Amino acid sequence: MDPLKVLTEVVKMKSFTKAAENLYTSQPSISRDIKRLELEYDVKVFEFRHSQMSLTSDGEKLFQYALQREHLEQTLRHDLKMQPDKISGDLRVGSSYTYGEYRLSQHLTDLAKKYPELYIHVHLNNSDTVLQHIKNNIIDLGIIEKEVQSNIIYSRRIAQDEIVLVRKKSSTPNKSICFIRERGSGTRVYQENALSQINSSPYLVEINNTNLIKNMVHADNGFSIVSKSTLTPYDLDKLEVISLGIKRYFYLVIHKDKYIDTNLNEVIKNLVS
Repeated sequence: MDPLKVLTEVVKMKSFTKAAENLYTSQPSISRDIKRLELEYDVKVFEFRHSQMSLTSDGEKLFQYALQREHLEQTLRHDLKMQPDKISGDLRVGSSYTYGEYRLSQHLTDLAKKYPELYIHVHLNNSDTVLQHIKNNIIDLGIIEKEVQSNIIYSRRIAQDEIVLVRKKSSTPNKSICFIRERGSGTRVYQENALSQINSSPYLVEINNTNLIKNMVHADNGFSIVSKSTLTPYDLDKLEVISLGIKRYFYLVIHKDKYIDTNLNEVIKNLVS
C-alpha cells in the first residue's frame, strides 16, 4: 500500500488500528508502511508521550506533502472527468519533406483554427528518420512516403500522388544528369523505379531538398523525377511535365503501443479526411 496514503489515514484517525480498518488491512501492515517511510527518508514520523501519538516535526512535513499530493490527485481526477474531450496541449508530428512542405500546411491551419489550445510541433525529415523517431517515441505521429511492414508500426494510407518526370522546356533538354533525393527518402524509391522503367542511366546527383532540385531543372542543368504535388503554377509553366503512369501514396504511421488520446485521435481524423 502507498505509505503516504497510510500516513494520511493514521493522522486523520489518530490511530493505527482505526486506519487499518478503514484501509481494509491489518495493524501490523500499517506499522510496516510507516516504518518504510521512516527508513526511506531517514526520519522519525511519530512520537508517543503518555500514550498519546503525535507527529514529529519531520512527520508533519511528510504529512503536509501527502495532503498536497492527495489534493493534486483529486484535481487531476476532476479535470479528466470534467473535460475528457477538450483538445489542448502539445503534440509532436514528424513528416517526410514532400508531404510536410506541400500538403501538411492546410491540415495544420484547419487544426489551429478549430483547436487554438492545441500546439503541434512539426519535424521534417526523410521517411526512414521519421520511422526511427516513431520507434523511439520521439514523435507521436508520422507521415511517410513509402509503405512499411513492421510488427510495431501501424500504417494507414492517407493520400495519393503521382510521380512525373520534369525537364526544362527547350529544344535540347539535358538528359545526362538526373537530380534525385538522398537514400532514406521515400521519393528516392520511386525515382529509382522510374529510371528503370524508362531505361535511363544518367549521372545521379543527390540533393535532400525538392525545391533545390526543381531550381536545378529550371536552370537546365538536368532533369528530375518528382511528386506532381510539388509542382507550382510557375513550375508547370516553365517545365515540361511527363507522366510516367506511376502512382505513389503517403502513409500515416504510429507505434502500435501508442495510446491514442483525444488530441491524437482528432489529428488523425483531420489527416485522413
